Amino acid sequence: MINKIYLGIGSNVDRVNNIKSCLNMIRELYGDIQISPVYETKSMGFDGPNFYNLVCYFQANIDIHNLNNILKKIENKHGRNFNETKFSSRTIDIDILYYDDLICDGENIKLPRDEILKYDFVLRPLVDIAPHYIHPEKKITNKKIMDTYKIQQQIIGKVDLNLNE
Repeated sequence: MINKIYLGIGSNVDRVNNIKSCLNMIRELYGDIQISPVYETKSMGFDGPNFYNLVCYFQANIDIHNLNNILKKIENKHGRNFNETKFSSRTIDIDILYYDDLICDGENIKLPRDEILKYDFVLRPLVDIAPHYIHPEKKITNKKIMDTYKIQQQIIGKVDLNLNE
């Protein structure tokens, strides 16, 4: 079965290289991907360099647990330390935002991600590439969430990284 997958990707350490490398690894594994604009945001919950955040979309025939393991390996290859505190710098952070219409609250996987309803740096790029995608729990589109929910405003601005190469 082909699954619709939306990932949130962020970095505030060697941002451009880590994001480009991460996207190249995802392309190598899953082929054609759609990429949102990149947004710069202040680090949240700690004093650190600004983040670059984006969302990518692709379709793949992979189960959620295998996907999660592969994404952890990509983070690991980029030097991600999984013992770090919640609010700290990241070489790369990859979160599964949506996996089809799956709703789950497991030990390692929570879908859809709560951050969709909380932060503009997650929701804004989702709206850019999937405004009409329906949130499986709220039963409304990403665009409607953006228009009606009180979302924390963290975005400083867009950044052109030319990632579609």
